Amino acid sequence: MKNNKIIIFCLVMFVVVSIAGTVQAQWTAEETKIERSIAVLEEMAIRKEEGRAFKQLLGMAEGIVVYPRLVNIGWGVGVMFGDGVVLRIDRNSNEWYGPAFIEVKTASVGLQAGIQEITLVLVLMDSEGVNVFKKTDFEIGADIRIAPGPLGDSLQASVSLNDSIYSYSYSEGIYAGFSLAGSVIHADSKANRNFYGGNITAEEILNTKKVNNEVALKMIQTINRINIKE
Repeated sequence: MKNNKIIIFCLVMFVVVSIAGTVQAQWTAEETKIERSIAVLEEMAIRKEEGRAFKQLLGMAEGIVVYPRLVNIGWGVGVMFGDGVVLRIDRNSNEWYGPAFIEVKTASVGLQAGIQEITLVLVLMDSEGVNVFKKTDFEIGADIRIAPGPLGDSLQASVSLNDSIYSYSYSEGIYAGFSLAGSVIHADSKANRNFYGGNITAEEILNTKKVNNEVALKMIQTINRINIKE
């Protein structure tokens, strides 16, 4: 009798694992990127370094960019690369548009060595910040400046939010605060084509494509759950 219970339990677990594996396998590569971005936002929401300041900033934002994994490799010449997603919100209708898929590449020269993996979130505060991500290519520093995001339990009255983009980053759980100056942002045309079923620009996506994908809607729900609108 005991052996029969063990066999039945094993069969049930096998079915559960198989179903979970099937659901995971049905995700596209692009949906997997979105799911990883959701995990990043959930991590950011509980980090003490960013605190309520990040959540308050997100509540005022007009868009968000998430790079779940940037790889920074340095050995005399440094190279950084990775891909992510960008979403825009229409503050008049509170409707979200996207996601558009993007890539970043950076080359630098100097004293550097080793490999670093970085997670990066960019909070887009106005239309100028959003518009740069509608382009096919743009260089950070030349086209627009990105400032480190404010930290702490709340946005202090003394903090002047005059920048279009604020960045939050960490590496292996430690706040990194690195610079993206000189990085070139590219639209990931292949990923956008795969996700939307045809050739489409990042501008078209962020202007006209309301969020309707199941995984992307989950990301919006996460944003709405963690932000603070004051």
